[in-house]
Amino acid sequence: MSRRVLTYLMLLLVIASCGNGESMHYTIKGKAGEDSCKILIFGLDGRFERVDSIITNGHGRFTYSIETDTVIPLAMLMPDNSMVTLYAEPGVKAKISRDTIRQHGWSVTGGATQSLHDSIFTLLEECRNDKQRLDSIESFIKRHPVSDVNIEILRRCFIEKPAPDNSQIRSLISKLGGILQDHEYLVTTNKSIEKKNSNTLHRLFPSFTYTTADSCKEVTLSTFNKKFLLVTFWAPWDERSIGEMGKLRQLRDSVKSKNFEILNIALEYDTAAWKKRVEGDSIIGNNVCETEAFSSEIANKFNIGALPYSILVNPYQRIVRFDIRLGEDGSLIDSLATKYDKEQEMRKKEKEKKEKRKPSKRK
Repeated sequence: MSRRVLTYLMLLLVIASCGNGESMHYTIKGKAGEDSCKILIFGLDGRFERVDSIITNGHGRFTYSIETDTVIPLAMLMPDNSMVTLYAEPGVKAKISRDTIRQHGWSVTGGATQSLHDSIFTLLEECRNDKQRLDSIESFIKRHPVSDVNIEILRRCFIEKPAPDNSQIRSLISKLGGILQDHEYLVTTNKSIEKKNSNTLHRLFPSFTYTTADSCKEVTLSTFNKKFLLVTFWAPWDERSIGEMGKLRQLRDSVKSKNFEILNIALEYDTAAWKKRVEGDSIIGNNVCETEAFSSEIANKFNIGALPYSILVNPYQRIVRFDIRLGEDGSLIDSLATKYDKEQEMRKKEKEKKEKRKPSKRK
């Protein structure tokens, strides 16, 4: 092989390596202000564990670049203390600029994942209520089940809320693609929820005394002895609660056992508003009202935040399930209740056999 050919091959290798290096970098440029200032960049999960500082030039301009072979979610803390989410993708050149329309005041262009993130969060900002917001999120997950954007949605909209709805979090995680469900952040989240639930799982449900909405019946914990009891905390002023309570009829129809009851505890100071909602919406079950609402002892025992919040109590008055989903877990309750019914029937037959074996007493 001639020297010229070798030189040519080496030149091709150098060019190729330069090209690969470029394609493995994510670069973002922008202007953070009129003067020199400092910007911080850190990871939103374990894929980027350091904190980088960017010092802009005298006119507030900067360029930041990292090498990556996958999508990395980053947070950029701007000089005005607003936090902007970035998705560092290999080979992407992004730009950040002022945008007074957005809540955090900044706009990022560049990269497919970034575009997907911005589109869903722009949509969520326009939603008028929680139900509309949840519908938009579920629709997004259905269309993009393995997108990294889902983790940011869960983190920002649910997990890091002051009073996270664990039932909702677990339900949304279950709708994600398998690869995303195995993500370290979501695995840790699920374990944290399970640990919280295990603290009171299988303990006795706290005693109570309430009067039902029609004022005709007083109910206590012993009222539901030897029955499975679905306890749902809700509020007549909460839109999501109202929508979910409508699913109780379908859930009740899916449970064939007679040893099953429903108790709905409304967290509401205004009993008139509660009764009006119960009667108007024909909410099935034993409807009672906790007039101390979130300040009540029973609400504090379960650290109730987001509503509705459902708990399943077994016939021995012990808690066996948390975060029951009214629209999805009817079959779960039915299987538990059916198993209990069969066990009771077997015990009854065994008792009858023993009675027959006993010798009759002579006079």
